[in-house]
Amino acid sequence: MVKKAGGKIAIVISSDWDQKIKVDAGLHLAKRIYEARQENSVDALEVFLFAGGAKLLQSLPDEFVKIIEELRQSNILMKVCTTEAKLWNLEENAKKYGIGFEFARDAFSRYARDGFTVFTF
Repeated sequence: MVKKAGGKIAIVISSDWDQKIKVDAGLHLAKRIYEARQENSVDALEVFLFAGGAKLLQSLPDEFVKIIEELRQSNILMKVCTTEAKLWNLEENAKKYGIGFEFARDAFSRYARDGFTVFTF
C-alpha cells in the first residue's frame, strides 16, 4: 500500500497589533494544527511574519512570547521577512525568539512550488 503524502500548511501573519484578534487566531491555529498533525496527516507547518506581522517583533506582550516559545519548542518553523526585519531593525528580536529569516518572495514562491496551503491572518 502506498502512503499518501501529507499536507503542508503555511500560516502567514501580516496583521499588526491593531488587529490583535487576527494575530492571536493565527498563532493559536498554528499550535492547534501542530497538536493534531498526525491524525490530520500534516507533514509540514510554518509560520511566516510579513508586513505588519514582522512589526509585531518590535514589542511582544508576555502572552505572545509564551505562544511563540511553545511553537518553537514544538519545532514549528517560524520565519520573518528578511527585508522587513532589516528595514525595521528587528533582527535581534527575531533571533531572541528563535525566528529565522527568509525573503518573502522566496517563501511565497516555495509555498506555491511545494504545494503548501496558505492561510493569512
